[in-house]
Formats: sequence, C-alpha cells, structure tokens
Amino acid sequence: MTVGELVGWLALVLSVFLGAIVVMQTLRLRQLDKQFRALTRGVGPGAASMSLSDIVANQGARLDSTRAEVVALSRGVNTLERAVSRSVQCVGLVRYNPFQDTGGDQSFAIALLDKHGDGVVMSSLHTRSATRFYAKPVKAGASHIPLSDEEMQALQQALGSAKRET
Repeated sequence: MTVGELVGWLALVLSVFLGAIVVMQTLRLRQLDKQFRALTRGVGPGAASMSLSDIVANQGARLDSTRAEVVALSRGVNTLERAVSRSVQCVGLVRYNPFQDTGGDQSFAIALLDKHGDGVVMSSLHTRSATRFYAKPVKAGASHIPLSDEEMQALQQALGSAKRET
C-alpha cells in the first residue's frame, strides 16, 4: 500500500468519524432546542432575545402568580364545601295509605337532611275530605318530637343515603 492510498484511507476514516460527530451534535442541538422551547413556553414573543436569567425570573413570576391563583381557588372550594354541607343532600320518601276507606298511597312522609343529619321530616295525611301537612325538625339524625313509623322509615332512608355517599 502506498502512502497516497494510506492517506486516502485515513481521510475516509476521519471523514466518517467527523460525520458521526456532526450527527450526534445535531441531535444534541435539537434536544437543547426542545428544552429551550419548553422553558420559554408562555414567555411570549421575543423569548429568543431574552437572557436565561430573564427567562427564569419570568417563569418564577408566573409560578408565583399560579400559586396565588391556586390559593384563591382553594379558598373558593372551601367556601362552597361549607355552603353545600348545609344544603339538602339526603332524602327519604315513604308513601302509604293510613286509612282503609281511601284508595291508593296518597299519604307520604319525606325526610330532607343535610350531610350533618339536620333538616326536617314532613308528612302529608290524605283523607277523602282533607289533606293535612306536618313538619318536624331533625337535628343530628333525630327529632325531639315523636315520629310516626312512616316518618321514622323516611328518616332512616335519608340517613342511609348519607352513609352510602361518604
């Protein structure tokens, strides 16, 4: 093998080696560009002309703003949870016929409770000549006024639905 051929082979090997380095550096540059774009996402136009410290400061300010929004949303959720806890969430309904001389289950007892077991049990007694309504307060799942069997069933249904939801 002559010196010229040896130099040719050496140049070929060196070219292949340098070509591999160029490909690796191109891939690395693409990865860095992707990371830079992710870092500057949301910074706005002109991010390419900003220094890295400006970009980091901008992202820090956005993070502080986001943190403040999360705190405000958390307060709002807590307020809503307090309000919802006092709303009617548990319902029990019993329809029945208290009198043999009337047709159908036109009378009913309904319990309307919040998640704490507070609310009301209402009854409607339907007869041929009149319909009467009664309401009895409920506190923590019990009433200080005696409840009929149907009212007690409605209350138990409502309390049972409260247990299933938690």
